[in-house]
Amino acid sequence: MYKEFLEYKTDRKAGEEYELVQHWAEDLKLQDNFELVDEIAYRNRTASVDDLLKSIEEDPYDLNSNKAYKDRQMDKFQKSASDIGLNMAVVMFMVDALQYFDNIPKDKIKLAAFEIATVGTQGIVPEKKGYKLSSVPNKDFSGYHLLAYYYVTWSLAIPEMVAQLHLPYDNEYAMAKSMHKPK
Repeated sequence: MYKEFLEYKTDRKAGEEYELVQHWAEDLKLQDNFELVDEIAYRNRTASVDDLLKSIEEDPYDLNSNKAYKDRQMDKFQKSASDIGLNMAVVMFMVDALQYFDNIPKDKIKLAAFEIATVGTQGIVPEKKGYKLSSVPNKDFSGYHLLAYYYVTWSLAIPEMVAQLHLPYDNEYAMAKSMHKPK
């Protein structure tokens, strides 16, 4: 870390110290304990109830807040997924999803896709367990399981939008489809 500091010290540009702190936090696995925010935005934050209600009305699913944090998390997730290669757990979860959605009307699959997307607005942690969906009753999902269902529901119901999910599961889905035996 000191070596990295020395590299920054010699040709430091304005604001690079924050980048250095972020790198160190990632090296030490502390990045989830804090978030670097723009100082002006932080100082201009208001805590009035009216402003809070207005922000909820304008962005009810909290899609626009913490964009930088969400982008960093997505980049890390995609990098780790590509480093792994083909994720066989996701393949098997996709086979499960394909079997579950056999003979289910497309409009019901679309409802499940939208429900998972709503859950996804708050983030789906691949390693977390205990996700539940009302559109898929009596089933507990891990994060990877839910992400597999997410990809499959969109592939079945809204295939033209699958690329917008930014999930690196094209190969997993192709393998799952080849393994799936329709009822």
